[in-house]
This record gives sequence, C-alpha cells and structure tokens, in this order.
Amino acid sequence: MPSLESLAVFIQPFITNGALPTAIVVGLLLTLFSKYIARGSGRTLGLTIATLWSLALVTGFTLRLGDANSTATTLWLLDPVLWADSVVVGANWTLNAFLFLPAGFTLAMFLRSPVRSVLILAFASFLIETVQQVTAVGVPDPSDFVANTSGALLGSLVAAVLLVIRRLARRR
Repeated sequence: MPSLESLAVFIQPFITNGALPTAIVVGLLLTLFSKYIARGSGRTLGLTIATLWSLALVTGFTLRLGDANSTATTLWLLDPVLWADSVVVGANWTLNAFLFLPAGFTLAMFLRSPVRSVLILAFASFLIETVQQVTAVGVPDPSDFVANTSGALLGSLVAAVLLVIRRLARRR
C-alpha cells in the first residue's frame, strides 16, 4: 500500500498546475444542477452525478487554468509532424485514454447510446485541443485527440455490453 507521502508527491503536480482545483470547481458547479438534470432526463441521480463528475475531470485535466504553455504555430489538426506520433502509445497517451474511459462509459449509460457518446466525446476532444491552441492553455496534440477518443470508445463499448445485457435481462 502506498504511503501518504508518496500519494502527496504523486498528486502535487496536479494541484500546482490547476488540474485538480479546476476539476473540483467544475464538478461542484455541475453537481448543483444534477437534481434538475436527473429529473429532466429521467435518469437516476447517481448516474447523473457520475456522468457530470467524469466530464468535470475531463475538463479539469485538459483545460487547466493557469497552464498557458502552448507555442504551436500551425493548427494542430493540419500538422503532419504531430499526426505522425498520434498512435504511439506511451504514458501520456495511456493517461489520456484512461481519463476519457469513465466519461465514455457514464455518458453512454446516461444517453443510452454508446455511438452518441463516442461522437460527443470525440467532438469535445476536438474542441479541447482547438481551445488549447487558440488560448495557449495546454498543448494541442493529435495524439491526445486519438487517445481521448480511444478512451471514450472503450468506455462506450463497455456500456454497450451492459446495455445489451440489461435489455436481455428485462425480456426474461
């Protein structure tokens, strides 16, 4: 079991670069509306809160306040040099995929549509990378876009399996 000190060392960069505080603020703001969203959508409050918090984490860790370090001069979407490494799976790629996996799962369960979940999160990832370039908040990277979309796809696939199992169980 990791010590509290090693956990603090691991978490410290996320606090100082604004990721965790941003995610918490966004999550708390979204939670204020969770009851109304759940009631309006006909979903459970638990699923609604889980979906909102997974989206808050995506927001916090991809659009960090105070993390202006982009120097890109070419639009990320059109830069062939950046696209060359977009499918190289490393630590950053894996972390991005895992960040979007819960969002893919919870959004697919919330919408009851894995396809819509993947499309929405792929578009959100596109917007995130574009905002990172335009505002210099973060570094736009096609590799992030591919990893984010892959994580959303994997989470949505798990949700699709569960939705099929649920439908089959209800027919019995």
